[in-house]
Amino acid sequence: MKNIVIIVIATLFLAAFSACSEIDDKRPVGGDWASGPLEEYEVTPINGGAEIRYSIPNDPDILYVMAEYERNGRTYTEKASVHTNSLKLEGFHRVNKAKATLYKVNRQEQRSAPVEVEFEPLPSTIDLAFNSLEMMSTFGGVFASWENPYATELGVRFMTVGEGNKVDHEEMYFSSIREEGRAFRGFEAVETTFALSFEDKWGNISDTTWLTTVPNFETLIPKPYADYRSNIPYDNTTRLASRGQFDVLWDNIVNTTNHGWLTQSGSSGISITIDMQQVAKLSRIVVHPYRRYEPYAQVNILQFEAWGIDEIDHSRLTDRPYWLDEIGVRGGHIHGVDNTTVLPAKTFKDDWTYLGWHAVPRYDKSGDIDAANKLSEDGAEFHVPLEARPVRYIRLVMREIAPAGPAPTTGPPLPLPSDNYFSMGEITFYGDNTN
Repeated sequence: MKNIVIIVIATLFLAAFSACSEIDDKRPVGGDWASGPLEEYEVTPINGGAEIRYSIPNDPDILYVMAEYERNGRTYTEKASVHTNSLKLEGFHRVNKAKATLYKVNRQEQRSAPVEVEFEPLPSTIDLAFNSLEMMSTFGGVFASWENPYATELGVRFMTVGEGNKVDHEEMYFSSIREEGRAFRGFEAVETTFALSFEDKWGNISDTTWLTTVPNFETLIPKPYADYRSNIPYDNTTRLASRGQFDVLWDNIVNTTNHGWLTQSGSSGISITIDMQQVAKLSRIVVHPYRRYEPYAQVNILQFEAWGIDEIDHSRLTDRPYWLDEIGVRGGHIHGVDNTTVLPAKTFKDDWTYLGWHAVPRYDKSGDIDAANKLSEDGAEFHVPLEARPVRYIRLVMREIAPAGPAPTTGPPLPLPSDNYFSMGEITFYGDNTN
């Protein structure tokens, strides 16, 4: 008897389920929906588009809100679920009036009555970059700088143009850095026409900037260089006993797991001096980190000041206070020198030429692992000011050092370590050594 009851109940359940399925199957999919248009909304222009905010009506049948619009001659749609109250329309290049039609859409993919909105996009991100672009002649090519305030990924198309506007050279570079500066090098010191434009992921292309110029001659300053630290008072002359001598910094061995130079922890001094063994007008300095793929760890140098001079005044070598650095003294980084010591009226910085305050790009802060790895492989490139005089001796003064483990990706620059423990993998100088 119990089995008969179970069978009857199961039969009734299946019949009821089948009836419900038939009812659902008869619901129309697509077409019109007898629902009024979206009523509470606000349209705000943004760079290259608009943001639409709205209130979701209290209707359990609404599945999402949809915007339909035309861009560059094609129709596009954007959808946002009921769990959010906004959607973005992006990819507009020019600042022209644009229209979009908004719909509520129910679970049967039926649209409500439409409502049309109009907006005028703010300048697109590629136009922001184009309008801020500056190009100038530099060593071996041109140097371009631009602003990308929203860190949008941009394609940067760089070209050289020959006779009849024929493209002789073309390369594409991708960047999402907010304030970018990049040198395009490898060109002879002859008159050349350079061109640069920007592209975005929607296929928009900016206008092109042109520059006809004669690049400055550039070459790699031949190695080996020489260690000059023992001659300059207060330079850090130590090395970690288990690692290489100072001259490993110019042996052209890079991208290894542990090849490089490190100071001895607890040693004195945050400066080092290198003799290039010839005078050159420098264009750039390239520094490879100690340990591949760890540019922000392993006590690698993150920031430094560079100074240079073409000839050493040997009478100054016995004038020890002349070689002091304010930050080194105040931070207690020079053994035997009290941090309250008053520096003399004239120091080496009054005679040496300033080669710049340089910082390793912090791609780790934006999570751009590919860019960080490429920086580690290629080395960090630092541009020397064009007005800098020709030099032979280079003095680097450390300003920020990474910890042994990964550096923090938020917060201000790290204070210099009290133990003066820092490292480097390789250093290379470029410039014009023909004068």
